[in-house]
Amino acid sequence: MIIFFLLIIIALIAVLLFLLIKELHLKSTSNYIMTFFLSLIILFIILKPEVCIASSISGAKLFFFNVFPYVFPFLVISNLIICYDGIEIYSKFLGPILCSFQRLPKKASIVLIISILCGYPLGAKYASDLYEDNIIDFSTFRRLVNIASNPGPLFIIGAIGTSMLKNKHLGYILLISCYLSCIVMGLILPNKKVISSTKKIKRNVSEKHSFGIALKISTENAVKVILQIMSFIIIFSVIIGLLKQSILFKGSETSFIKTFMLGIIEMTNGANMLCSYNFPIDLKMITLSFFASFGGLCIIAQIYSFIGKYKISYIRFTLLKVVQGIISSIICFILMKLFYVDKSISTFNIHYNTPIPSLLFIAVVIIILLPLLIYKLKKII
Repeated sequence: MIIFFLLIIIALIAVLLFLLIKELHLKSTSNYIMTFFLSLIILFIILKPEVCIASSISGAKLFFFNVFPYVFPFLVISNLIICYDGIEIYSKFLGPILCSFQRLPKKASIVLIISILCGYPLGAKYASDLYEDNIIDFSTFRRLVNIASNPGPLFIIGAIGTSMLKNKHLGYILLISCYLSCIVMGLILPNKKVISSTKKIKRNVSEKHSFGIALKISTENAVKVILQIMSFIIIFSVIIGLLKQSILFKGSETSFIKTFMLGIIEMTNGANMLCSYNFPIDLKMITLSFFASFGGLCIIAQIYSFIGKYKISYIRFTLLKVVQGIISSIICFILMKLFYVDKSISTFNIHYNTPIPSLLFIAVVIIILLPLLIYKLKKII
């Protein structure tokens, strides 16, 4: 009964807000829509404070146990590499190998390496640094943030493969799928012919100061980035916690569609839920591959916090991530058929939850969305 009256109040507020916007003829409609939804979140937090507290603690644990231990050291070391002119060194030795078939300048090789080793959002962070220092042009920067936006190997193999799926070999398949999807994106994204930058990369503090000063500056920069990542994870954990308690997600604890929707919002929570249910392994892997390459709205928000100030279209970037997720799922499906045999398939309870509706759901969504995405991308690109 309380929920019924709450829905009536929300509907009335929505109608009044719509009439107000229409009456005032305001151009910034999106600001009012965001204010409305954020006000709803505040309302839910007031009504369900225990859910907010539990979700915040869960998000903090997720960050400190699964993200901080491997992201923070990589951040410090990557900053030190840049301080010691690592971009120039890597561009000489690894640039021709990593960047030639991706149609990227050699000086973008450090971003590809960081993305391969650390995962998102660090690739976007260091791509932004290169663009800000005028080492790469805008066209290259826009392509680079889509190519160098993949999950890190430790997260895929360790957190998802070993911890969630209980099989590190499945983690390798997921990782290969994600990396291959990045390569495919590099091949299909349009590339404007640009004269390679001849600007000398400016040397940082290492020439004028000791290693201690370089370490101090690198650590300070790493702390700023890691705190930003932590904030996003905790905020989206609270949003997911509130959504789980809402009427939209009640009554279907093991629904694939529910799990898929939550994974679209925040990948790690969605992946953990997916692996805990008794879905067929092929369905799990295809979905996990999509989650990992798409990243979820939480990861996209983290990436966009670095690239948003450079006027890169949020819609374009998100659509390209959806395309990358679909490509990764297709590659994962092929790899599963070629290299993996599910020895435990006979242990599944056939009366539990038939995969046919879920597979049909995925097929229908892909059939409907893929032509639309291609059409939209042609207009945006």
